[in-house]
Amino acid sequence: MTPEQPSGPREDVRVFGFTLIELLVVIAIIAILAALLLPALANAKQQSQNSKCMSNSRQLLYAWHMYADDNKDILAPNDYPYTTAYAGQSRVWQSHARNWVCGTMALEADGTNLNELIDQVGTALAAYTRNPYLYKCAADHQVDHTYATPAEHVRSYSMNSAVGTIWYSYWQNPAGPPAGSPVAGGWLDGSVWTSTDVDNYLVYGKLDSFTKPGPANTYVLMDESPWTINDGSIATAGIASNGATYLIDYPSASHNDASGIAFADGHSVIHKWLDGRTCHPEQHGVSEDNTLGETTHQVPDDKDCFYLATITSSLP
Repeated sequence: MTPEQPSGPREDVRVFGFTLIELLVVIAIIAILAALLLPALANAKQQSQNSKCMSNSRQLLYAWHMYADDNKDILAPNDYPYTTAYAGQSRVWQSHARNWVCGTMALEADGTNLNELIDQVGTALAAYTRNPYLYKCAADHQVDHTYATPAEHVRSYSMNSAVGTIWYSYWQNPAGPPAGSPVAGGWLDGSVWTSTDVDNYLVYGKLDSFTKPGPANTYVLMDESPWTINDGSIATAGIASNGATYLIDYPSASHNDASGIAFADGHSVIHKWLDGRTCHPEQHGVSEDNTLGETTHQVPDDKDCFYLATITSSLP
């Protein structure tokens, strides 16, 4: 017997799912949420890098202070020969080139060598910190393409050219100022000048020498631009006698056109630059050669230079 078929119209079974319009609406909502969230994530990353940079520079300052405490208040040397590699030299030469940090980022042998940063023969602060990564800013990821094998530098921080003492200079010229004398402070007036000219601007060879503008207003360490970093010294800015503003070495732009700066009293800040010329040497003709220690670059009416001059040194 054949089963009886149900009477009446057959109802189709509908399969529910997203229509194309509904799918596009969902995608649009996700895109909007991502657009709102990504800047917040980027800001969080930047804040994390800022904190890490300031922590690094403060720890280096602790080591810098401990060195002075152990050396009758005399500050660590800051006169390394900026075009000469530390790597491959004899230990005698390396001991004569002793600096707060040895080596030059201008040459690949030093620029990629972490071990030099903890070498107690050449790096004076190595006895007080055994962490080579303290010398590297967390936001500095620029690759140096002048190296045979392009790579990031192992160091980002440099020391105020008005701060520190001589060591290498003494071994080059024992008849000159003795080791432990204050650095000459070249470039403070817009040109190269020697220790016989230090009456023009104050230089700081001991912890108790930070009389003007004072420890809280005199910087010791700063992120330097990867385009100009070489030795451990940074000659940032000055105002010539005719009022012209100029730069020798350039601050870094790693922190979204800002740099980490650490002061002699131990505090650190992230300072935002007002003029793009201050932290972007590549934008106005400066080549990526890391050997700019003897060139003055005029940057007319640069507001940042006036600020840098006030935290670098002072007239007596």
